[in-house]
Amino acid sequence: MAIQRKHIAEITRFGISGVAGFAVDAGLVALLTGALGLGPIIAQVIAFAAAVTVTWLINRHWTFAAHASDRWLHEWTRYVAANSIGALVNNGIYVVLVLTETMFSKEPILAIIAGSIAGMGFNFASAKMVVFTSEWK
Repeated sequence: MAIQRKHIAEITRFGISGVAGFAVDAGLVALLTGALGLGPIIAQVIAFAAAVTVTWLINRHWTFAAHASDRWLHEWTRYVAANSIGALVNNGIYVVLVLTETMFSKEPILAIIAGSIAGMGFNFASAKMVVFTSEWK
């Protein structure tokens, strides 16, 4: 039962980290498209870079703290690399929706939601199995 609780706690913490990342992502997209007039694709590229760093920090210090490496730059690089496929799923859905559906190009936050949901499962698995593992310490 303790193993199950540990996994539930990790998933919950990862989800909370994802909410924080989503807030950074969506907030920056809104700021960059609204206040600065950038297009939704460029805004998303910038916002994603910020959001992935925020989620790495949270997951490193909270979700998977027991498995965090002393080699933080190496770990961050692995985190970004491991999340690249999840990012492709996430941002691929975002791009397709923004470019093909008027509703999503006018309200890019809806496309962010769809992409975030699609990439979250993959990102959790890659973080747990590839990044925050004792193999890399």
